Amino acid sequence: MASNVLVKDIMSKDVKVVENNTSVQEVVEIMNKYDKDAILVVQSGKPTGIITVKDLLIRAVEAGTPLKAIIARMVYTNPLVVIEENATVEEAAELMKHWRIKHLPIVDKDGALVGMINDRDVVYSVPALMPTMEEFSRPR
Repeated sequence: MASNVLVKDIMSKDVKVVENNTSVQEVVEIMNKYDKDAILVVQSGKPTGIITVKDLLIRAVEAGTPLKAIIARMVYTNPLVVIEENATVEEAAELMKHWRIKHLPIVDKDGALVGMINDRDVVYSVPALMPTMEEFSRPR
């Protein structure tokens, strides 16, 4: 099943990011504007966390606090799981399966953000990995 496909070959380079102190209201606006279901939080160009739609629902909306009063670092998932750009798609799939995550930021050797992949990118680039991705996507 091994392929020579690297994550840098399939990653999206157009990653939307916000800073740690960005209001959640602005995060939601950016996600809506660009039709994203996840957005990365960065500090000094390096990813510090990720905010998904699920994070927003559980940590912001459910609490009932006005979204303008909450900042990104209060709702993001951290620690952040990342992978280096020269890793294989199989390595990425195993990491995603292990941590049960659907979005994986890609970093260079210095830890700077260079892109992101999601579970769909993995399946489309290496269809043989569909069983791996299905396994962690099923409800527990």
